[in-house]
Amino acid sequence: MLNACADRYHFTVGLAASLVSGKVSLLPSTHTPEVIRQLTAFAPDVICLTDEADCDIDLPRVAFPRDATVSGGTQAPVPVIDSEQLAACVFTSGSTGTPVPYRKTWGRLIACVREEASRLGLSGSPPCAIVATVPPQHMYGFESSVLQALGCGYALCAERPFYPADITGVLAAVPRPRILISTPIHLRALLESGIALPPADLIVSSTAPLAQQLAAEVEQRFNTRLLEIYGSTETGQIAARRPTHTPSGGCGQVSRCR
Repeated sequence: MLNACADRYHFTVGLAASLVSGKVSLLPSTHTPEVIRQLTAFAPDVICLTDEADCDIDLPRVAFPRDATVSGGTQAPVPVIDSEQLAACVFTSGSTGTPVPYRKTWGRLIACVREEASRLGLSGSPPCAIVATVPPQHMYGFESSVLQALGCGYALCAERPFYPADITGVLAAVPRPRILISTPIHLRALLESGIALPPADLIVSSTAPLAQQLAAEVEQRFNTRLLEIYGSTETGQIAARRPTHTPSGGCGQVSRCR
């Protein structure tokens, strides 16, 4: 299943549905016609789950149910997923050729995000709310905003705010403790916007190196600490550092999930 849902909650429900039905979530970096052709060659039976009415992905499509309701009463049991079950295939960008798939088992994914929570200093802390400016289909967004919520019992925010006013509005609306999962581009835009920035209990950045001066200003303006994650599509997150405390190029705290 190609999970193309834009809403993070819809994406997560789709991921859960694929897990309990034994399907594999395919997460390419883009949905260009060429990538979709390559995806069809890789998995001829692939279908696309989407929550967008104008989706133009050239695959058999399943629409996310808009009229689904949750009934009150007893809580359904949490399903047990085999740790060896293949949960997802993530793909490299294909900038040097055909995107390369990397198969991820459920057990490995969850072990990685629990290790991430430990490296971020969240283990043993009260449950937090996660706001993310990155898409859930990206390996960084997949791990840090979706799997970390599922694996550690955190709350995830369905929105994917992009502009500074949207990011600050969504962040201020969720209860504390709250985490912002973002990128250097978004963080710089927030600082340059002149908008009042709500406090965050932790900010996580990835996708590009974060300059020490920018990191220091982010920490001061948000009244928080900022940690940077290193990783790749192939490995997931492998290390973390606090830019204001560790010089660029330092390895920081290395994860065991390689």
